Amino acid sequence: MGTLSNMITAQFSSPSEQPAAALAHWRATPPAWLPGNYREIDDSYNSVTWEWRHTQMIMKLVTLNGLLGGVTCYRITALFESDGGFGSRITVNGQPDDKTQAAIEAAAQSFQVGGTV
Repeated sequence: MGTLSNMITAQFSSPSEQPAAALAHWRATPPAWLPGNYREIDDSYNSVTWEWRHTQMIMKLVTLNGLLGGVTCYRITALFESDGGFGSRITVNGQPDDKTQAAIEAAAQSFQVGGTV
């Protein structure tokens, strides 16, 4: 079981897409590391936010199917900025679940050494 204080910041790049195009791409086809449980809840001109509200089975029983609380909210935001050239720098921040955090870290490391903070 993970902790609620998992916080991640990871850097990605899209050298052949301007920020608006990269954002549109990520919204249309979310990154492979993002599980299907996460739903897009917010977007702006330069970011997108996904969220997963999860109630563990034991909490469903104890809290009348989550009506009395017991919900864990995982949220991830991707910010798209110019890399100073033709491409984009993508910064992912948030509090993902443990599996998603590990997947983000692995994906960021494959883009660049030191891809996660």
